[in-house]
Amino acid sequence: MFSRATIMDIMFLLRDINTHATLNTYAFRYGLDKIAVGSNKDERVLAIGRFLLENPQTPGILGDNLTYEIVEDVISKTVSNNYHFDTDNNEFVDYPQLRRLLLKDGFVIEDGILTRTFDTDIDFNTNETLLGKLLDKHNLDVAKGHYNQANNAFNRGDWAACNSQLRSYVEELFNTLAEKITGLSFSDSHSARTALSQCNPPVFYKGLNEWLDNGQGFFETFWKRLHPEGSHPGLSNEDDSIFRLNLVQISTLETLRRYDQNYF
Repeated sequence: MFSRATIMDIMFLLRDINTHATLNTYAFRYGLDKIAVGSNKDERVLAIGRFLLENPQTPGILGDNLTYEIVEDVISKTVSNNYHFDTDNNEFVDYPQLRRLLLKDGFVIEDGILTRTFDTDIDFNTNETLLGKLLDKHNLDVAKGHYNQANNAFNRGDWAACNSQLRSYVEELFNTLAEKITGLSFSDSHSARTALSQCNPPVFYKGLNEWLDNGQGFFETFWKRLHPEGSHPGLSNEDDSIFRLNLVQISTLETLRRYDQNYF
């Protein structure tokens, strides 16, 4: 539900908005008094964060998920405090990445309330973990480097850099997979992508309209969507970048699954 980075920023906010005494009360309220131990607030909130990450299905006191309740509660307390939250820009003052981390997790803050962006079973963080494992398994280090840089650029709000790195990631991934499957070197990335539709078994399925050799198949238009202004990443914004990030993650994860199942 929430990434490690999100949880840790929330824990730091929990530390910042509480004294030692109120943190004791908070931990007791949520049944975490035996978890939140340490000689200072940093150690205690770190212990809570570690527990939440290791026990994501722990029921809360109001609903079925403790992590969600704590994240929601910390955010509601923080956004009402001008010292910690800039209402004009909808940003956490000391943790400017947190709002974008929440967006990747599938949440936005509207009128001071944590709100799901959509009701779905797609889990960005679970998919990202699976993607990272497959990239590591097949020694796709360069592709993984581009993907990580895209994520980092998104977190700091650099949309153009995020989009550019996503395009580089997809190009590197498809080129390398085509070379691994065919044993050939390709003079251009389009030839490599075409090869992924012609290998046996194919990685891009013509029968499912994923590659039609006319620029209209899914992976053909997918590539076009990543660079609507040619090699230049073009102007962008947060909404466009999160769309690209999700589209790239889902599409390349499926591509890697097929390669892993059929060629390894």
